[in-house]
Amino acid sequence: MANSWRNLGGWGSGLRGISGAGVMRSLTLATLTALIAATAGRAEIISVELDGFEVPPLAEADQTRLDALLGVRQIEVLSTLSPDGSTLVVAVSSRIFTEDRSLHFLNLRTGALSEALALEYDLVNPDLPLRWINNDTLRFVQQDPYGPWEIITVNRVTEIASRTQVYPTQPEDGEILGMAPDFSKFALRVYGEEEDTIYVVFLPSLRRLEVAKLPEGLQIQPLTWSESGDQVALVMSSGEERRLYDRTPNTPSLAKPVVQDALGRLAPADNPFHQHSTVRVFDFTQTEPLRLELTAPASGGAPFAGASLSPDGQRLLLKRYRPSTVAGREHPSYVFPESAYFEVYDLAGTVLDTITADALRGPTESGGEFLGDNRLLFWGTEGINRHLHVYDLSDRTLTPLPLPPGSVDPASIVASENGDTVVYGFSSVTQPPELFALATNGESEPRSLTTINEAVASSNRVQMDPVSFTTGQGNRQGFLIQPAGSTFPPQGVPIVVWQQGGPGFSMVNEFATEVEMPLNLLPNFGVAVLVVPLSGREGFGPEFYRALADDQNFGQLDLQEGAEIVRQMIQQGWTTAAQVGITGCSYGGYYTAQFTSQYPRLAAAANPQCSLLDTLTEWQLGYSSLLSYLVGQTPMEAPNAYLQASPLYNAASIRTPTLLFHGAEDFLQVDVARNFHDVIDQAEVPVTLYEFQGVGHSLYGSGHQPLAAQLQIEFFRQYLQP
Repeated sequence: MANSWRNLGGWGSGLRGISGAGVMRSLTLATLTALIAATAGRAEIISVELDGFEVPPLAEADQTRLDALLGVRQIEVLSTLSPDGSTLVVAVSSRIFTEDRSLHFLNLRTGALSEALALEYDLVNPDLPLRWINNDTLRFVQQDPYGPWEIITVNRVTEIASRTQVYPTQPEDGEILGMAPDFSKFALRVYGEEEDTIYVVFLPSLRRLEVAKLPEGLQIQPLTWSESGDQVALVMSSGEERRLYDRTPNTPSLAKPVVQDALGRLAPADNPFHQHSTVRVFDFTQTEPLRLELTAPASGGAPFAGASLSPDGQRLLLKRYRPSTVAGREHPSYVFPESAYFEVYDLAGTVLDTITADALRGPTESGGEFLGDNRLLFWGTEGINRHLHVYDLSDRTLTPLPLPPGSVDPASIVASENGDTVVYGFSSVTQPPELFALATNGESEPRSLTTINEAVASSNRVQMDPVSFTTGQGNRQGFLIQPAGSTFPPQGVPIVVWQQGGPGFSMVNEFATEVEMPLNLLPNFGVAVLVVPLSGREGFGPEFYRALADDQNFGQLDLQEGAEIVRQMIQQGWTTAAQVGITGCSYGGYYTAQFTSQYPRLAAAANPQCSLLDTLTEWQLGYSSLLSYLVGQTPMEAPNAYLQASPLYNAASIRTPTLLFHGAEDFLQVDVARNFHDVIDQAEVPVTLYEFQGVGHSLYGSGHQPLAAQLQIEFFRQYLQP
């Protein structure tokens, strides 16, 4: 069964990437010598096989620290809170070997973790969250690997499980979209050739009710249910291009509505992503279940992005997108919105409240849900932090909860049934990922629930200082991460400029030791990392977010800002041109490669990873709609714009020693990365490409991180001399 498309909003990001798997093994001394020679100045393309290889360790203290930092574990909340508020089910996994994953019961009162052995073999791909039906018993629904859907009940004390299988008697493919909290019904998507059908299936009768048709190009958002399961709301919105990662054109791209929308050439009346954006609420206690239907054209024009029902099922929170109004284009883009806001409705369709706070404007990273019947819990990115907020529906006030600088994990947020407590995942550059609990009245500080990454915290020796620069586009806020105890402002130190994937994703204060996002990796080994969100990032308002598309700025504007910032750091004595590095993955890799082609003397070392390098190829075979949105024209209309925006066709100007990481199975073709390598090599510039076999888009979770981390550290140490 296929999964529904996920909107990446760009060419992924380091920690949001897709990757294969690999395991480290051994390497001969002769091969190691070749590697050292390659990074010292000889051009090579080095194939890293699935079993990997092992290089001699760093100095003992460095190797110990690297091993500890790469041991960071990710915590995922899988369940609701138990009725007595004492227990959660959590998954703990390695960020290097993602198959190294264990399930636990977390006691919120003591912080103790106990093995959830009763779930280990039954939990495969559940619809989350798992739900407690009493303090000892969990129930969930999932797709059985062999075909039928299953409702599984597990008692944690007796370790006894029961299964109820649900499957069609006629050939039919589909997926479960969600289960009512009382397990009386579930939503089902059945795939069709032209359009999919959404049903609600009632238990135990197995009667099913058609609630929507889903045409190609639209997607169904996660369903939201009332506490009783008697009401359900579904949202249909614009979707990602089908078969986006196949790299094979299936239909002419130019004529697709998604491309025409991206180019601003579809009038709203003709735009299916505007016309078909719909919200439906069903109330199964009524003879006619369809209680409310809203369409974007009839409800102010802004498309719908997500929903939450109040526990009693009588009010509806809707997230809405403001379409992008790009300078120089006739019509707005609904597929690539520029910001978001929220509305509260009753089931008669009356707007009860509109919430437009700055902290909630981000189109991809803001969200909200009911916190009881009279309050709302929100999360969103503002600047370099992603925090929690509570909105009181009575006095219409939005109050930030007392969180320190850092970032909440939106995938690990759960509130108590009465809404007085929220549990959430959180990290920052100085705080590895852990779970915390916080009273939603805002009258107390967060309480730490876990110490899973305690050893990582003790090995993490960095400091973070806020920074500010002025570019031609305005003031740019960010942060500099240095070894702990460093002088600030710095004087004459190596600094690596990092950019996130996307574009569009935020760049926030969070813990990361992966080469794709080396916020805690490089500074622990003497190399500072500068993080400054530039034009096109979330968290700074719609104009900032839309800026790369405005006036055909893609491939230019954020590069210009980065160059201005590097020059300011040099002028202020923070660093020198011989000490500036640059790195990133996906769009961050694009940024790195394009920067060194446009400003060949401003960086002394570059590490592009999983990079977009050829916009012409990408438009023809891949994400044609996003490129159309960013460039404003197609390659057939403006070939020079695509050539100028492609690092591959500007690589001959690169004079920066370059270390390339690329997965052999990356949807951004490794063949292009090989050609990029060869052009740099012809200019007699030191360049090495590591081609990781069996790996997709980024090395995250692939098992190759220890090797790549050591290569990255030694590369920047070599070329960015103190």
